[in-house]
Amino acid sequence: MEQSLVALVHRNLMDVTALGAEGSGGTSQERHGELFFASASKAPFLNGVIRERPEGDPAELLQRAAEFFAARDRDYVVYAWPGDPALDSATFAAGMTPVMERYPEMVCRAPLRALAGDVRAVASVEDATAYWQICDRAYPSIGFPEDLFTRTYSPQLLLDADRVWACLAYDTQERPVACASLWLAAGADSQVGFIGWVGSLAQARGRGLAAACTVRATNRAFELGARIASLQASPMGEPIYRRLGYEELYAYRVMGVAPPDQPQR
Repeated sequence: MEQSLVALVHRNLMDVTALGAEGSGGTSQERHGELFFASASKAPFLNGVIRERPEGDPAELLQRAAEFFAARDRDYVVYAWPGDPALDSATFAAGMTPVMERYPEMVCRAPLRALAGDVRAVASVEDATAYWQICDRAYPSIGFPEDLFTRTYSPQLLLDADRVWACLAYDTQERPVACASLWLAAGADSQVGFIGWVGSLAQARGRGLAAACTVRATNRAFELGARIASLQASPMGEPIYRRLGYEELYAYRVMGVAPPDQPQR
């Protein structure tokens, strides 16, 4: 395993996750390389804990996490991974259960061959609204709540030109049907271009449009000076990303827990 690259993309995941939480109107708090992120949404996957290094007592970390999210009335997740086996073990000891047994961290090391498709950059509030609406309709396929994205994220988040670049693919009737985005947590100094929220409407699947958006966002990362592009793959997306040229670096295990019952007041 390429330790320097692993450290870089893992740190980038933390930075982009914090950006997304804050961009939703939520909050993120980091102390000694331990990130707690709380979205404006109660969806568990958008609330959780990521630890940068295997340092400190993981049981104590999980206790603080339980208190943090109980105070916010949130279910939450913990990112466990091979670089932090003690935390992985501690999540099971704490009674947590896998939400995603395997969540691959994948990287692309060079620009990709462009794919056919009418792909356009998100350039307006109307475009950005269409982007989140596609995600609303696409992500229930892998277990996300309906209407999560338009309720959680504003169009303006995708128009933050310093840190976010997004694109839409259109069908032959000029309707936006697929999307992908590039997140640069450190702005112009980003070494990693994070590819996220890739989706396609059900009726447009099988045409390669989400793949075309992914390639466009990936190549945009390199155009802007990123050293590497990275993403975390769902089971639906993983084979597509492999065909495009992404490779697995390692995999997270996403562990879930509900907060303890709150006392009556």
